[in-house]
Amino acid sequence: MEPEGLNVKMAEVRAMCDAKGFSADPERIWEMLALIHTEVSEATDCYKKGQPLKAVGEELIDAIIRILHLLSALGLDAEAIYRHKMAVNWERPYKYNTVRGG
Repeated sequence: MEPEGLNVKMAEVRAMCDAKGFSADPERIWEMLALIHTEVSEATDCYKKGQPLKAVGEELIDAIIRILHLLSALGLDAEAIYRHKMAVNWERPYKYNTVRGG
């Protein structure tokens, strides 16, 4: 079966990471999770400092790249998980029963 959707991007990210020497070894899973957090924090910092929204977007894309790399390291089907979670989320109530914020 040919990869589709997010799995195509995941394969592209994995190929780039492998080519640039960023391993997907199981002992790096914790580090990969931390790096996702770092990219989101960098996006927050860009936004807080009034940088152009394009800079915020680039940091968010870095987070997506890191997430796709981690999903590939875990051997998961990103497209199937995405479709499943979206179906679940569409079934949730308005504002997901949030009491504050959201």
